Amino acid sequence: MNKQIELKIQSFLSFKTQDEAWRRIEALETENKQIVELMMELANYFRKVVTEPREIYLSVQEVRSLTMYIRWRKKGIKGNQRYLVLNSIEGKDFILRQPQILQSCYLTFNQWALDLNLAHSLRLNGIRRLKKYLNDVS
Repeated sequence: MNKQIELKIQSFLSFKTQDEAWRRIEALETENKQIVELMMELANYFRKVVTEPREIYLSVQEVRSLTMYIRWRKKGIKGNQRYLVLNSIEGKDFILRQPQILQSCYLTFNQWALDLNLAHSLRLNGIRRLKKYLNDVS
């Protein structure tokens, strides 16, 4: 095989050996645990910043295949707490009904939640892709 091609391919990978790939998986898993802890911390912090009565709150949810999200939920009776996406029509209407100081607060927390969701998702996808790669090369 052309050595230049092989070197170019290797330059795009963050590991050189299968052992390094496994260490990368471990690092990503550790980071995701830290992200989930931060999601929980953010949800608790929101409850301290925006006290009762509040219409929505942040909730950490695990969905299929270990994907974790921090999302807005509407208050309601157990089992009847719908999710609210602040970028939806309903979410934008909710924000516009809030006093200016709360609008800013909700939007800041929303950005933090979006950032954490993306960070978790990128790492989870990396873990899955690396495991598939390692399975395919062995």
